[in-house]
Amino acid sequence: MLNRLFSAVVILLCGLSSVSATPIHLVDQQGREVVLQQPASRIVTTFTPANLFALSLGLEDQLVGIGGSTKYSPFINRILGERDPLVIGSRSAGTSLETIVALKPDLVLVFGKKDGYRLADRLSSLGIASLVIQPESFKDSELVLSLLAKATGTEDKAAKIAAENQRLAEIIQTGLKGLSDDQYLRAYYANSSDLYRTASEQMFQHQLMAVAGINNVATGVPGFYPKVNAEQLLLWQPQLLVRESNDSTKVDEQLKKSLMTQIAELPQIKIPNGSFWDMPSPMAMAGALYIAANAYPERFKNIDLDAEIAHYYQVAFGDACLSPLQETSQCL
Repeated sequence: MLNRLFSAVVILLCGLSSVSATPIHLVDQQGREVVLQQPASRIVTTFTPANLFALSLGLEDQLVGIGGSTKYSPFINRILGERDPLVIGSRSAGTSLETIVALKPDLVLVFGKKDGYRLADRLSSLGIASLVIQPESFKDSELVLSLLAKATGTEDKAAKIAAENQRLAEIIQTGLKGLSDDQYLRAYYANSSDLYRTASEQMFQHQLMAVAGINNVATGVPGFYPKVNAEQLLLWQPQLLVRESNDSTKVDEQLKKSLMTQIAELPQIKIPNGSFWDMPSPMAMAGALYIAANAYPERFKNIDLDAEIAHYYQVAFGDACLSPLQETSQCL
C-alpha cells in the first residue's frame, strides 16, 4: 500500500514538473517566433517604454539590465528602490551587446526599428531570446503587455492593468458622450523643446489627443515632430494648446513673442513632467483622461480626477503616490 502511494506521488510530481516545463511559444511584433523553456526570470530592457511595461508587471526583481536614461527618473527610481540593474546603453547613444551578453538574460526586449532588428538577430545568433516590440499605439501597448506577461508568467497582473485601462477609457467615453467629432476642440501639440515642432498623425501623441476627444490641427502634416512656421500655426486657429512635459523654458520664451500673443492666450494643458503619459506606456490612458478632463471640465466635473488616476497607479504599480498628481501629505 505504502509503495503504491509513493509511486502515485512520484507520478503526480513528474506530471506537475512536465506541466511547469511546457515551452512558452511567442510571436513578437516583428512576426518572429520565440520559444522560452520557462518564464523569463532575468530580463533586459533596452528602451524607455520597455522599462515601463516591465515595471508595471512587477518585474523589478527580474530586471538585470535597463536601457535609456529613465533609470534616473524619480518615478523609476522609486519603483526600483535599492535594486540596481545595469545600464546597458540607450537608443540614442547605442546599446552595448557585450554588456547584455555578460548579464546572461533569459529575455531581452528590443525596439522595433532597424537597429532593434539587428540587435535581435545578433542575440538570436548567440542563443539569447529576444522580443521585438513596437508600442506605437494604444492597441500596440495592449499587445506588448500581453506578450510580456505571457513571457514572464504575469498574466494575472496584465489582466488587472488591462481592466484599469478599460475603466479609464469608459470614464473618458462617458464624459465625451454626445459630442460629435466636429464639436471636439481643436488643439495644437507643442514639443517641449520647440513651439514650432508638433505631433503628426503618425505619432502616438496624435492618438493620445484623439482618445481624449481633441482634434489635432496638424493632422495631415507628415513626419516625426514636423516643423511648422508661425503663419501656419495662426492659420490653424487652435482653441487649445497641449504642451509636452519637460523642464525646458524655450516654449515659454517663444510664446512671449509678439506674433504669438493670440496663441499665448489660449488655454494650456501641460502634461506633468516625468509622467511618461506622452509616449506609449502602460499608463498613457491616465494621460488621455487627464487631457480630456482639463479640456472639458464641465463634462468631467463629477469625477475626482486625482483619485481616479491614483487608483490606477495603486493597481498597476502598487503605490497610489506614484501618480504625478498626488501631492497630499501622505505622499510627501
